[in-house]
Amino acid sequence: MRALVGPSGLDAGLQLGFHVRDRASVRLGLPSATSRSETHVNPPNDDLTALAGLLTTTRFGRVHEHHTSIGSTNDRALAWLSEGAVDGALVSADAQLAGRGRMGRRWSSPPGRDLYASLICRPGVPAADFGALSLAVGVGLREGLLAALPQLPGHRLALKWPNDLLLDGLKLAGVLCESRWRGRSVELVIGFGVNVHRSRAQFEPSLRDRATSLARALPDAALGRAEILAALLHALERALETFFERGFAAIRPRYEPHCLVLGRAVEIDDGRGGPRFQTTALGLDHDGALLVRGQDGQPTRVESADVWLAPP
Repeated sequence: MRALVGPSGLDAGLQLGFHVRDRASVRLGLPSATSRSETHVNPPNDDLTALAGLLTTTRFGRVHEHHTSIGSTNDRALAWLSEGAVDGALVSADAQLAGRGRMGRRWSSPPGRDLYASLICRPGVPAADFGALSLAVGVGLREGLLAALPQLPGHRLALKWPNDLLLDGLKLAGVLCESRWRGRSVELVIGFGVNVHRSRAQFEPSLRDRATSLARALPDAALGRAEILAALLHALERALETFFERGFAAIRPRYEPHCLVLGRAVEIDDGRGGPRFQTTALGLDHDGALLVRGQDGQPTRVESADVWLAPP
């Protein structure tokens, strides 16, 4: 078993209190017996414990904890944050038993088919409002996938405010950002899931007409999950560095042209238990909030809601 070396040059096992919590857990490329023995027909570079050799990042993913199965990568990342995990530390898993999305919804997470990952970010004292964080993450995910899949035309990959990535109009990826404050400094966990290898039959019946995967949309693209994750981390590091330093205005030109709902009739559920209401998405405010046409015809801010294209 080779030593783990963290960013400070200290043995990462000492620096971060490293130990294998169960037989299904490994850190930074220390493989579990389970992940070694799997013989999927998945393509090369699919083993997430081999991520280190594919990284082109400065910080993101350089310290990595991988699980064959876990409750939630976000929950583990939040706990690791309390234990002193470094900026850019990554939790990934082959399966989640209690994966979750926005508003506590369950995130479908079958074993060995998709990407489930959570990043720890310590940007310190914020230079800008963090309300648009999920939009910045969406930019990074979109740009990372396009870099990894040059055969994918950009017009097929759209962003849906506030936290979804759509491929051919179907959900491909989602984002869940969680934060906590230490004095004036903020600490973040950025969770994301990307559907990679699932066939239509491997989605739950309720999702088969609403979700897709890279394998369904691009059957000839033989990219493994580790290769895709490395590309995503590279793009996320660049997008989030820009966002943390200069705010939403700096990434707005990379988000707005690809946002599916802008300028279109939409239905909105604000999560307060009332009925959906239909309106028009006019644009984005300076901080990434959605501007819709209010009952008086004037722009109205929507800061948190589920948004769908209205039926024709």
